[in-house]
Amino acid sequence: MAGHSGHRQRRRELYRRSGGEGWSDAELLELMLFRIIPRGDVYPLAQRLVDRFGSLEGVLTARAEELREERGVGEKTAEFLTSAREALAGELGEAENGGDTAVPPERPRLSGPHEAGSFLIPYFLARREEAVYLIGLDGEYRLTGLRIAALGGGDSVSVDMEEVVRISEAMCPRYIVAAHNHPSGIALPSAADERATRMLRDALGAVGITLLDHLVVSGDDFVSLRENGLLP
Repeated sequence: MAGHSGHRQRRRELYRRSGGEGWSDAELLELMLFRIIPRGDVYPLAQRLVDRFGSLEGVLTARAEELREERGVGEKTAEFLTSAREALAGELGEAENGGDTAVPPERPRLSGPHEAGSFLIPYFLARREEAVYLIGLDGEYRLTGLRIAALGGGDSVSVDMEEVVRISEAMCPRYIVAAHNHPSGIALPSAADERATRMLRDALGAVGITLLDHLVVSGDDFVSLRENGLLP
């Protein structure tokens, strides 16, 4: 018990000194969870949530019912996390400013493939396996959510279209931008990528969501299938 208490104090002190520079999304989420879960090691839960929802942004824009599906997230924790940006500003603002509350960040506007690609690249850089991310956007192209839709074992990944639709609808978007990486190759869409794009477009279109783009990412490079003429 005391060990965890000491760990929490050390993490808060480290955040004050570093300003969060270089901290991972799971480490930042751990700091937030200290407030709502008073005892125990919450880092494993923070890491599971980030893995499931793709990023800290994804966790903070998830719906309460999605969060409660994760082991260790109860009603109070889900409610705390769904107050997404206010909770982040309160916890991290206090740690950084000695009690002053930071202004919640505005949801980014991703109106084209270059904005979306630049936003997504950092999430792919540390991955050695192929992954599929979904970005939800509202009618003004502002972020409504970020989710991981699938993870592969290496150079391939299988995508369940019903699961993609379920995840997409949970973000309440008007548009979806899909993206996946080629960890050991180049950002060149394959015939399979083109088939998957058409399937995604049709599956999302059936529930009234527009597939805005599908990006293929490799390293710090990406290719837009919309710009390649595959999407209208």
